[in-house]
Amino acid sequence: SRVARAAVASASPAPGRQGGLAGAMQLFLRAASGATQVVEADPEADAAAAFGGGAGFVFGGVSLAPGQKLGDVPGLQDGSTVHAVPRLAGGGDGTEAMGKKNKKSHGLCIRCGKRAFHLQKKRCASCGYPATKIRSYEWAKKAKRRRAPGTGRQQYVKTLARRFKNKFREGTTPTARKKRGGSQ
Repeated sequence: SRVARAAVASASPAPGRQGGLAGAMQLFLRAASGATQVVEADPEADAAAAFGGGAGFVFGGVSLAPGQKLGDVPGLQDGSTVHAVPRLAGGGDGTEAMGKKNKKSHGLCIRCGKRAFHLQKKRCASCGYPATKIRSYEWAKKAKRRRAPGTGRQQYVKTLARRFKNKFREGTTPTARKKRGGSQ
């Protein structure tokens, strides 16, 4: 990898180090491409100012906050490697394509036929099965209208008028209807 030198803070050179800065740390900045830079930075310097803005910086798996001093980063010392990571624009893409589709909490209710029967509670969220009374609340006016008389097959009501006319007779066979005489 290519190694480049960059001096960030302006101070007099420290004795024993050629061209170094007084109290400065020598850090290695590794880019996402793999290129490494040698950076001499003051421990009191801001992380973004020391390495140059535009990217995020990570040391030891922890991202360095903007405005955080290098001396305040735990474990950061002379010779440490800081990774420059690109900032990703925007947030996440939401749930992945096939995510959150592999579990069922409700199945079909045998009384109302809706997929509202809770499989663990063994109770229908729509009609209240196995309770004897049909689940119905005054605060749910629209739900009551959906179940009102006249919205179903009306199996009983269909024959009610005819049976009323015949005085609700049971157990007998009706008299045969006379055929009309046709002209021939």
